[in-house]
Amino acid sequence: IGSIRAARRTGKTAARVDECQAHQIPTTSKKQQRAEPRANGSRILLKYVMIFLEGLRQDLRYAARTLRRNPGFTSISILALAVGIAVNTAVITAYKAFVARPVDARDPDTLVNIAVRLHAGETAWRFSYADYEAYRDGLHSFSGVIAASIEELTLSNANGVAINRGSGTGTLLSRLGIAPPFAVNAETVGTFVVSENYFSVLGVAPIRGRSFDVMSASELAASPSVLISQNYWLQRFAGDPDIVGRSVRLNGATFAIAGITPANFTGTSIGAPNFWLPLSLYPLVHPGDRRLRDREDLCCRVFGRLVPGVTMEQAEAEGTVVAGRLRKLHEPGSELSKPASVMISPGSPLPGINSTLRVTIVLIMVAAAMVLAIAGANAAGLQLARATTRQQELGMRLSLGASRARLIRQLLTESVLLGVLAGATAVPVTWAVMRVAVTKAFEQLPPAYTFVFDVSPDIRVFVYVLALSVSAGLLFGLAPALTNSRSALFAVTRNTGASIGRSRLRHGLIATQVAVSLTLMIAGGLLVRSAIQALTMDTGYDVDRVVDVSLDFPTGQTAEARAAQASELRKRLAEVAGVTAMTSARAPSDKGARRAAVSLNGEEPSEHNTRATIYYTWVQSNYFATLGIPLVRGRTFASPVEEAHVAIVSAAAARRLWPGQDPIGHTLRLGTAGQSHSKGELVPDGPTWQVVGVARNTRGVTMDGSDAQQIYVPIPADRIHDYPILLRTNADPELLMRRLEPVVTAVDPTLTVTAATLRVMLRRTDAFLAASLSAAIAISIGLCGLLLASMGIYSTVSYDVVLRTREVGIRMAIGAQTRDILAVVMRGSLHSVLVGLLAGVVLSIGAARLLRGVLYGLSSVDAVSIGAASLLFLTIALVASWVPSRRAMRIDPLVALRDQ
Repeated sequence: IGSIRAARRTGKTAARVDECQAHQIPTTSKKQQRAEPRANGSRILLKYVMIFLEGLRQDLRYAARTLRRNPGFTSISILALAVGIAVNTAVITAYKAFVARPVDARDPDTLVNIAVRLHAGETAWRFSYADYEAYRDGLHSFSGVIAASIEELTLSNANGVAINRGSGTGTLLSRLGIAPPFAVNAETVGTFVVSENYFSVLGVAPIRGRSFDVMSASELAASPSVLISQNYWLQRFAGDPDIVGRSVRLNGATFAIAGITPANFTGTSIGAPNFWLPLSLYPLVHPGDRRLRDREDLCCRVFGRLVPGVTMEQAEAEGTVVAGRLRKLHEPGSELSKPASVMISPGSPLPGINSTLRVTIVLIMVAAAMVLAIAGANAAGLQLARATTRQQELGMRLSLGASRARLIRQLLTESVLLGVLAGATAVPVTWAVMRVAVTKAFEQLPPAYTFVFDVSPDIRVFVYVLALSVSAGLLFGLAPALTNSRSALFAVTRNTGASIGRSRLRHGLIATQVAVSLTLMIAGGLLVRSAIQALTMDTGYDVDRVVDVSLDFPTGQTAEARAAQASELRKRLAEVAGVTAMTSARAPSDKGARRAAVSLNGEEPSEHNTRATIYYTWVQSNYFATLGIPLVRGRTFASPVEEAHVAIVSAAAARRLWPGQDPIGHTLRLGTAGQSHSKGELVPDGPTWQVVGVARNTRGVTMDGSDAQQIYVPIPADRIHDYPILLRTNADPELLMRRLEPVVTAVDPTLTVTAATLRVMLRRTDAFLAASLSAAIAISIGLCGLLLASMGIYSTVSYDVVLRTREVGIRMAIGAQTRDILAVVMRGSLHSVLVGLLAGVVLSIGAARLLRGVLYGLSSVDAVSIGAASLLFLTIALVASWVPSRRAMRIDPLVALRDQ
């Protein structure tokens, strides 16, 4: 029975198969039936992709042949786009090499910065050593936590190659007046003070010797050791093969060189130091310093390596718990004693970018984008100019059945190919120029650090350039493609409407180039004038005949011993030939300027009665005479002992505190709460100060000139040794500085002294360096824009001359003079230029307002910069228009009429 049933089922199935085949019904399963439409869709999609790729291949071949047949147009277009792409490539490469660089370590993606977001909203990037130990031992989200800080130590007993201690005479920095201070009697070395696990966590081993992590604490204590960088080993010791094991003295303490770190190894910084010192040995170079025990001494930046699988959010949550425990151990009332949270960010040597630097970076990127816009407009204008010679070709293709979309795709393919060729040209040129520039720039820097910036293009730069090239080709080729494809419809009938549209678009592109280029030129001019202003401004004091002498006493000395050494040194310096006056104070251009809240009428400064926050300076009574600062009212100090609580204010501070009043006899009080001061520094809090004099304003530190508001208070006699010595000379300052070494050696050979003129100190301030760097970058970008705009004007006017050949011939045939022809041709080109100039002036005023934070002593609307840049641009535009216009004057009217 079972066999019969099986046979019946088999027969029915066979019959059903025959029936399905007869009616062409598929015999697949339901699952196969559902999958078949998807398979058909995939085949159709693949078919369209293959068709598109084949068409793209044909378009690329045709575009390559077309560009090869027009070498002049191709070369100029590639050059214009290459300049724009090169500027943007240089900017993004510099950003990657300086700002967005990772930590120099194995697997840098797992390394992070550890910071604390304080209760007040600020971010603290530094930790005390005690807090670092707590995070190192209490965080389980990290496989290792490290700490690092930077020091400059005195090197002695090193032998090897002599290092020039001078201020870099003959270098570019010396000629600009921004060379480092002259080291009178010592050789200083840049040193990274790091935790013992630093190299093991970073995953970097010495190329010779061994690192700190393989040494026990007892071994380090018994035999203090340091590592030397390969850069400094080759530079200072000429690659001495016996360097490992040699002893050197840092700040008077003896250390054995245990190993050599790899070349250009920067670790958690942007430069390779000369030496690496373990944190546990820090007291040897600074005896008596409580850094390793003082929880309020924020000395070190902290980094960590995340455990695989742990996210930054999880690490932040765990770190916040540790921060909650630590705040109870800090001094009551301090910011670290208030609730705070830990912030984890990707590892970077430069995590805390301030708002000024961020704005500067954005402005530079915007300027680079503007140069690319000028280059693209230039290339677009050239494509429009070339369109007339292709009208017959494009019209014929339309007549044979090609769609307008097909023509647009072909024209866009040519534009993209131009962009890619320009990008391929820009990358090697940019890399070569930047490499030479970085090498030459670092040759001018002092040897304390070897700054390392890798400007070699990597895969990210190549991807960026490719995307930029394709985008530039598409964006700036779209308008010409649309215009040319539309005008091709009228090629056979010689309709002039499309020519008029193209002409308007060409002149619009010229106006755009002029406006953008003028904006860049005016911005660059503002920054150049700002730098010149910083160089030549009236500081209110003598910057050329006053030398700042800074003292670095031997470590471990008592305050009494320092005071005795300073007193003896002052006596000997007074006898040096060329010294006419001497005082003690911070120079006006000293970067250690201090500020305090000011209240009047004997009231203690608070949030409610603070009249202003003003700079203050501790000075001796002869400070004003030594620096050449005259008193406009009142008198100077009699002596620190006789008058301990009197003050002198600058004219600007007097106007701020007592507008329209005589400040002499008025009183004030100062409060430094919330201001930046080092531990143990002398502060003017507490006493009531009576104003006895008004001094002329001085400048030199701040961009906005706020340092003209100054309050001068007398230095207590027992704290004079804490401040630099200022020497006035009637001789050459360089010669005076070289005479100081035997004097210092006679007092104490271990006393370290550095000296610099006040002009050198002024030019090394943040304000001057920011102004100079911004000016150099802006004027370079502006000149690129000017070059491209000049090319655009010249090519457009040249093309207009070709288009107007028949018109010129007719005019000359009916009696027009050559000067009339010149006026007609130039009038049309200069109209676009003048429109662009007007728009550029408006744009530049807005740009200047954005730059006001880096303008040194200038207003945001500077008529000189605007007028000079506009006149320069108009002159260049006239020259660029005049050259092809003269060609129109030589046209033979008979030839022009016959050819047209």
